[in-house]
Amino acid sequence: MLHGRRRTTTVPAVFLAAAVTLAVAGCSAGRGGEAAVAGPPPGTAAERPPSDPSGWTLPLMAYRPTEQQHSTLVAAERTLVRACMKDFGLRWAPPADLPPLGPRNEMDWRYGIHDTAAAATRGFQPDPAQAARYEETLRAAQNAPRRSPDVEVVLGGSDLPPEALAAAGPEVRAGTFHGRKIPEDGCFGQARRRLGTETYGATALASGLFNRSFHESLKEPEVKAVFARWSACMKDKGFTYEDPVALFDDARFGREPHPVTHLETSTAVADTACRGALRVAEVWHAAETRLQRRYVREHLAELKADRRSIDASVRNATEALATG
Repeated sequence: MLHGRRRTTTVPAVFLAAAVTLAVAGCSAGRGGEAAVAGPPPGTAAERPPSDPSGWTLPLMAYRPTEQQHSTLVAAERTLVRACMKDFGLRWAPPADLPPLGPRNEMDWRYGIHDTAAAATRGFQPDPAQAARYEETLRAAQNAPRRSPDVEVVLGGSDLPPEALAAAGPEVRAGTFHGRKIPEDGCFGQARRRLGTETYGATALASGLFNRSFHESLKEPEVKAVFARWSACMKDKGFTYEDPVALFDDARFGREPHPVTHLETSTAVADTACRGALRVAEVWHAAETRLQRRYVREHLAELKADRRSIDASVRNATEALATG
């Protein structure tokens, strides 16, 4: 068991691309400006370079941990768990971080792919070298020596499947290891209480609203209108899709590694060309920005409380790292 890949309330960004092979761990992009880019007038003919949303932001990002804050919380948790395990005479090292796969951040492919050169060579799939490193890291983790049930309980306490607890020895099941009391929920539980977060600062409210806005944006009139223009553009190029979501769901391009076909690359190139011509991502992002601003107004007190909680956890993490 690779203990430490915690349960989280963060919901990953959806519809990143048609063929992302494996989910990318959720860490949020840094906060920045919230200016929305307006879409072009209907019927704009000149093709523009595809949009690159990786530097964009959305209003709810202000109420979620930044990428740097997430990293600080992860590092502090690991430091605290390592110290706790050392108190029990045990050495612990966290599993290797999974390398990047696919989008550069959660905004990068939120509205679909946008790199025409990449689309021409690999379609909707992530970079093959990235995918190979990712798979290699996963295999190494899966093949790593397994910890004993007793050590797993010291790490995770009661925050483990019943079968893992049942496999531990009688002393550990009674709550001690080598005569020392095991913290509630193990060393991970102790670290999370010290930091004041079980989810690296992510909250159910902000994360839920962040995903809700994506789905609701699909129903916005201007988004539906630009989708219709995108669909017509794709049809002119020989591809029939009602909207980009239908393209994301095309089973022919799959979500597992597969050989790149001419059909996939030609579809992906057409998609990026139509997106660039119609500024699909800009229109979509503008609509989602308006939705999120409304959510912020409606839930401002709760979101501000969440932000204060995140900031407190980051302060705790910074202190833990300074003294660890």
